[in-house]
Amino acid sequence: MTRKNPRASRLPNRPRRPPSRRQALAAAGAFALFLPLTFALQGCGWTPLYADPETGPAAADLRAIHVEPIAERLGQHLEWALRTALNPNGIPTRGQYDLRTTLVVSRASLGLQSQGLASRGRLDVTATIVLVDLTNGKKLLINTIHSESAFNILPNGYATTVAEEDADKRVVVQLSRQILVRLTLFMQRRAAAAARKI
Repeated sequence: MTRKNPRASRLPNRPRRPPSRRQALAAAGAFALFLPLTFALQGCGWTPLYADPETGPAAADLRAIHVEPIAERLGQHLEWALRTALNPNGIPTRGQYDLRTTLVVSRASLGLQSQGLASRGRLDVTATIVLVDLTNGKKLLINTIHSESAFNILPNGYATTVAEEDADKRVVVQLSRQILVRLTLFMQRRAAAAARKI
C-alpha cells in the first residue's frame, strides 16, 4: 500500500505560465522565415538526397552511370569510391551514361621549421567531371570540384608516408561525396523536367 505525502497533497497545482511576448514573437518569426523557404524549395523541384540507394530518387539513373578509369593512384581510389557510391549493392545495370573524370593534383610544403624543413604538407585536388549520354554522345553535365587536406611531415619517413596516404583518403571521400551530390541533383532535375513535359 502506497503512502501519500501529506505535504504534497496540500500544495496547489500551479498553472504553467504562458509564454512571454518576447518568446511568442521569436517563435512566430522563426516559423515565418522557415515556411516560405519550405514552399520555395518545393516549388523549384527540390527534394532531399536519397537515403536508400535502392528506392530513392534518381537511384536507377545513378546506377546506369559507367565510371571511366581515372589516371594515377589517387584517381584509381576515386574511381572505386564512385562506383561503390553510384551502385552500392552492385545491381547489374545497363550503362546509359559515361562519367569521365580528370584530376589535377598539387602537393605543397607548409610551415617551415628553423632548420628549413617543412612540418606540414597540403594536398590540393581539382576534379573535372563530364557526364556523357551514351545514346547520342552528348555532354550532359560538366562540373569542377575542389578538395584539399593537410598532413604532418614527420622526421620518420614512414610516418610521413602514412599521414600523406591518410590525406589522400580524406580527399577521395570528400570528392566522391561532392560528385555524388551533384550527379544526384542533376538526375533529379532532369527527371522533374521530363515529367513536366508529359
